[in-house]
Amino acid sequence: METSAADIIEQLRAKSSKDPFDVAEKRMVPAETVIGVSTRDIRALAKMIAKDRSLAEELWSSPFIEAKAVAILLVPPKLVDKTLIETWVSELNDWSTCDLFVKAIMAGRADALAWGVKWASNARLYTKRAGLALIANYCMRAETFSDEATASIVSVIRQSALDDRDHVRQASCWALREFGKSNTDSHEQACILALELIDSDHAEMAWVGRCAYRELEDLIKVPERRRLISRKSKTGRKYAD
Repeated sequence: METSAADIIEQLRAKSSKDPFDVAEKRMVPAETVIGVSTRDIRALAKMIAKDRSLAEELWSSPFIEAKAVAILLVPPKLVDKTLIETWVSELNDWSTCDLFVKAIMAGRADALAWGVKWASNARLYTKRAGLALIANYCMRAETFSDEATASIVSVIRQSALDDRDHVRQASCWALREFGKSNTDSHEQACILALELIDSDHAEMAWVGRCAYRELEDLIKVPERRRLISRKSKTGRKYAD
């Protein structure tokens, strides 16, 4: 028997274990859009359902954030096209759904950086956050950056650092930190940018710079890791001195 969106929502209701009002407050969404299901249970449920774009789109149209999370996990990667991407990013309304969409659907794409740069210039809150989160995820995966990619990332972060909305400036800090962890060259570029932001006359930019530099100044390169790590970590301590 085929599984419908209504069936999945009923299964989500049966797995409710959290106070919807607490979740709503944390996610900054209306309480009526929350069922109260843990991320672990959402992922476990999604694994039991065959990937299906039509079913995913039906779930996405639901008002519930948990249904949207299942939708993201059910889309077959090969069936993700420009229409779905542009529709869903324009309808993101909370940080957690935004970050899951970026990680599960966008981060592994060859055109990830292009989408990230495009969205980061959008004024809409969660479209902009999606762009910065995607740049952060792109930096986690990239081993090196072309001069063009470096210039784009630095420019986007510098401009986004002017935004005083919490979910944007936090993502700006995240993107800058991940860029700086990628390799020694990007670490140097990230530190330069962070210090530039700290010295800015804009409080928003200074906040992003301080947020990122606290981690950047503590990073070192070690043979066991592709990316830079904290000198205070177990592996980092072996080389810190």
